[in-house]
Amino acid sequence: MTSESNSVDDKAVLQNLRDSVFVVDTEYIVVYANARLTETLATTRDELLGRTLEDMEEFVAEGFDTLLTEVEAVIQNGAVDRRVELETVHPDSAPAPSRPAVEARISPFESDDEQDGALIALRDISTRKERETQLRERKQRLSAMFEGHSAPMLLIDPESGTIEDANEAAVDFYGYDEDALQAMKINDINNLSPAAVARERRQAKREDRNHFIFEHELASGEIRTVEVHSSPVQVGQRELLFSIVHDISQRKEYEHELQLFREAVEQAGHAVIITDAEGTIEYVNPTFEAQTGYDSEEAIGQTTQLLRSGKQDDSFYADLWETILAGDIWESTLINQRKSGELYYAEQTIAPITNDGTITNFVGIQSDITNRRLSEKWLSELNRIMRHNVRNALTAIIGHAEVLAEEVDEERESHVERILDQADSLAATSEKSSLIRQHIDSENNTTATTDLAAVVEEVVADFEEDYPDATIRTDVEPAMGEIGSATFRTVVTELVDNAVRHSDRESPTVTVSIETPDESSAHVRLRVADDGPGIPEQELSAVELGVDEQLTHSSGIGLSHVHWVVTDCGGEVMISDNEPRGTVVTLSLPRGDSA
Repeated sequence: MTSESNSVDDKAVLQNLRDSVFVVDTEYIVVYANARLTETLATTRDELLGRTLEDMEEFVAEGFDTLLTEVEAVIQNGAVDRRVELETVHPDSAPAPSRPAVEARISPFESDDEQDGALIALRDISTRKERETQLRERKQRLSAMFEGHSAPMLLIDPESGTIEDANEAAVDFYGYDEDALQAMKINDINNLSPAAVARERRQAKREDRNHFIFEHELASGEIRTVEVHSSPVQVGQRELLFSIVHDISQRKEYEHELQLFREAVEQAGHAVIITDAEGTIEYVNPTFEAQTGYDSEEAIGQTTQLLRSGKQDDSFYADLWETILAGDIWESTLINQRKSGELYYAEQTIAPITNDGTITNFVGIQSDITNRRLSEKWLSELNRIMRHNVRNALTAIIGHAEVLAEEVDEERESHVERILDQADSLAATSEKSSLIRQHIDSENNTTATTDLAAVVEEVVADFEEDYPDATIRTDVEPAMGEIGSATFRTVVTELVDNAVRHSDRESPTVTVSIETPDESSAHVRLRVADDGPGIPEQELSAVELGVDEQLTHSSGIGLSHVHWVVTDCGGEVMISDNEPRGTVVTLSLPRGDSA
């Protein structure tokens, strides 16, 4: 044994190997152990030499019987090279891990051309085994993900387009069995032409995206719009295309419907407002912008109180919210206010939008009906004039004409005078009717402006000349700004004329004043106050926007005309009693520079 040991010691190369090495002779006795082995087992060389191979079992947890078998095959049967994987056990004092995986490589050991035993080299393969385990587990996870995922998945040869593999979801989606699907090419499924596919790929490249929109044909012949996410993957020595397929047919249909809806809303002739459940504006269409003067950036994020004019009280809006929060549709006509401060009449419909029974939004549709309401009033007034003023005047003319027909002499001159008076009244009424009709038939230039102070001074000067017995005072200052209409000369003339003409005093007093607005106000206030008998109750209906019923008055055309002009320009007419006697007519007029 000593000669054999010396023979092994002569091979110094074994001593410096990083692997643990030991040699057994033909009797399976350990005759050599290198330093790496003694270090790993935390023992000495003398403690190892002379032990049998079976004594080494204490250092092996699994695979020792296989090791014995393979060593015997080398020594007894002349096997050249054998490999066995073992799980070893190291003492606690050993510097190496306590249970490392090792590979035992068994080779014949020869001396002087004679086989003297077997050389066993032990290499720590723990890291490799751990990596193999990780790769195996990863493969299992990927396989489970591929096979068990609910989305159709394909592995495609990018060169030929052959479908190399498909998961169960793809088999279910496309309607082919697994063998048939894997015998197909992707072009057998993709319904787009090669040119269209190329265009889609170029589009995706320009948009820096790795997903594509295709049309895939199922086994049933149905065409489905799909979104395909594709990435290259390395499978062995081959690079394949891994594709995840999402059926977006319904989504595309929804998108198409949404686009149609949006285009319809954008082009609608009605203002459309969408709010959240608290009334905060989330969307307005272009008609809303044109109708209210607020662009979308100004409106979004605000509440619908943006349009409140103050003409409806809190109970009005409380009823509105109670209705829509109950899930019902609310409809009403109200007075809103534009950004410029102008008032307008609106037909408003508000409906809740729900999701699973919960209100998420409200949609409002608003129509500006100011012109319609005014036109109705104008037509009603014209009809009233024709029914009453003209009819009565003509009746008087006819009556007196009949008297004249009986006998015309000097004593009947009063009747002639009466006829002339009625003719004059009819002419005046006809003139005012013509003004109203002109107002209806023509589109007034609402962008024009008028220097109200200058108009007042000019009108008052004319009346002072025509009515020298009347006292007409003014409380205006030059350069008080302009108002947004060029028709207010008629309005001021009508108001002063009514105050003077219908006074029951020999020397009537009329005061015309203008309230200077501050910078934040969008309106100018014009007041015409008199000391006359006041306006009869029935005459006040002339300034109401509603259509008149049976006529009960005869001289309301002037106030009606004033009301039409002022309201048409976004203003307001208010009538109150003067103290101690008379009437005050107040006009709230939009400033020309308030837009």
